[in-house]
Amino acid sequence: MLILCKGLQRVTAEHQTRVTTGNVKELVDTLCGSMDRTFHRMEYNAVLSETTILDPRFKKLAFNDNRAVDEALQRITAAAARASQSTGLQGDQEGEEAAEHEQEVPQASTVWRFFEERATGDTTRRNPSADAILEVRSYLEQPLFQRGADPLSWWETKGLAYPRLTHVMARRLCIVATSVPSERIFSKAGQIITERRNKISPSKLRHLVFLNANLH
Repeated sequence: MLILCKGLQRVTAEHQTRVTTGNVKELVDTLCGSMDRTFHRMEYNAVLSETTILDPRFKKLAFNDNRAVDEALQRITAAAARASQSTGLQGDQEGEEAAEHEQEVPQASTVWRFFEERATGDTTRRNPSADAILEVRSYLEQPLFQRGADPLSWWETKGLAYPRLTHVMARRLCIVATSVPSERIFSKAGQIITERRNKISPSKLRHLVFLNANLH
């Protein structure tokens, strides 16, 4: 969304410098002014900014304001840290590591017990916030995904390396909402069900749909 708005503003601004006809210039000036008023705080919209950063095709490139980027990254990092605590990601990983360690390493002797206790204590003191920061930093360092590709396919292949961010991404890169009624998109009803006909009976509706489907 941010990328499209920025591109639309840029194209309109380019036409603004080329237009010489009075009426057309007035139209372009009005469009530019309207977009400036509508889009000037868009980078601070929480949903749009976080969604853009979590899109591996764009990340931080869609932003002009560094402050908006920093605020969005802070929200994403905080959400990733909360996901680590609420879903037990850290505990599950540590449990798996401990199980593997017990299988691979024989029972430690008394001499090594001190080291094992220190190592275990250091692992349990891991900070979810620090882990989330490292995960976000590693994600941002990855090269951009192809612009025409599906961002969800990137997360499908890379998501295991970013379990906390994947949890946050699933709440952001979801199905695009639409204000178009479902029957206008997915059924033969089309324009049959309208505000003027929303009180018709189910049997009457079935007849109308049948006629609409077979008259063409």
